[in-house]
Amino acid sequence: MTKLTYQFEQKRIDNVQWSHGAKLSGMTALANDEKGRVRKSPLFYLETVSINNYEDDVYFVNNTDDTLSFVAPFRLCRNIGEARAKLGDVSAENVEKAKLYSDDIEYLYTDVLPKQAVRIGSTHVIYDSDALMQWFIDVPYKGIDTKGIDTHYGIWRFNVVEKGGIGGSYPLLWEDFSKPSHVVSSEYVTERNEMPIEPLLYDERCSMLEQFIEQYGVADAIFILAINDVLYRYCVGWSAPYNESDIQAKDIARKLTAQKPKDAEAVKPIIQAVYDFWFGKGFAKNLSMQACEEILCLYQAQIANQKAV
Repeated sequence: MTKLTYQFEQKRIDNVQWSHGAKLSGMTALANDEKGRVRKSPLFYLETVSINNYEDDVYFVNNTDDTLSFVAPFRLCRNIGEARAKLGDVSAENVEKAKLYSDDIEYLYTDVLPKQAVRIGSTHVIYDSDALMQWFIDVPYKGIDTKGIDTHYGIWRFNVVEKGGIGGSYPLLWEDFSKPSHVVSSEYVTERNEMPIEPLLYDERCSMLEQFIEQYGVADAIFILAINDVLYRYCVGWSAPYNESDIQAKDIARKLTAQKPKDAEAVKPIIQAVYDFWFGKGFAKNLSMQACEEILCLYQAQIANQKAV
């Protein structure tokens, strides 16, 4: 049987101008937002572009004055678990899952310019008319944290669900960082424990995984990579590039296996000892207990799966 594959086609449109709500999508959105809010401008919004009488392309529009390092129209993951990868599973399918974004990377846009629109999908007037259409969109941008303090960097995570898709302009976030009522969720992530692995690291991370597999085999390679994810997300020791904490991840994996910690308190000195050896005493003195707890969970899952085999 021939296996059919679908190749997503990326498209960009420059100099897209906000229509000030003239084509605001959805009756609910119009009723809730036309009094005052329609006169605002969104930082980000979706826009439909007609292909023919039956099909519309859906675009994400960067309505800010800043270039976005990436636009990911798919769910970003904090760890391999969120990608449904498992420690101890040496199958080729699991290796692909451990890469996090192997099924979605073709949808990733980088360096999205101000007032530029990028195609994230399409809808069909007939085939999709009764379907619930959903889009997950993650974008790095500034914002206001839970304490009301301006931040320079975070990840905005949008969840859009509409029956039959959208028609016209569909604001995702207003210029005052408030959420339009029609958007299912608009979450701003700044805390290290909630920060996902950026898709810009995909190639670098895949390369590291391949090197680990050659050196240690699949099972240990995924374990070391998962540890490195935690070190990177929590900026353990220093804010190093992703591929510059691989030696520490290897050492931590080896010491965990040798010392068999029972709790996060026992994990902390193991990690600190590794960083003390490589960078000097006290280099990881501010190590987060949350990071230790995540690494403990990885170790416990690794041991459990080894026993199962």
